[in-house]
Amino acid sequence: MREATGTTTTMKMALAFTILFAAFLAIAITYNKAFKLKNESLSILEKYEGVSDKSLSIINNYLKNNGYNTKGKCKTGEFGVTNLDNTVYESANNNTNYYYCLSSFCSNNTCKIGNNNQIYYHVKLFFKFNLPFFGDISTFTVDGETKPIKLYLESQKLK
Repeated sequence: MREATGTTTTMKMALAFTILFAAFLAIAITYNKAFKLKNESLSILEKYEGVSDKSLSIINNYLKNNGYNTKGKCKTGEFGVTNLDNTVYESANNNTNYYYCLSSFCSNNTCKIGNNNQIYYHVKLFFKFNLPFFGDISTFTVDGETKPIKLYLESQKLK
């Protein structure tokens, strides 16, 4: 009888370890994918020197082609994209879920054109942690900002 209890306990521990290991792998793989998508989005913004119809179109196509479909909440003051089929972004609303969030800030906090002023863009993407049999556990964010971009047009600011 003592051996039966020992075997059951060992099996429970092995099962718990397997579930924890699967959870760790699921988080690592999903986070890696979201991190890659975020970095490419930042690179596109840097290449096209800010948010424009062209840069948003390229980002949206890149996200769609890589199977990105996670939505989350944006903070007040950020701008969100609700549809990956067009280049429209809107001011964040607490009742709406967005595919990704954008915000911008200037190096001198005034955002005036000239005088070597620079603008930075902040991008936030979302990823879900889910496990088989348990479903979606939680939604996390991956965010980053661009290198400084010279501010030379009024259209570079998010409005």
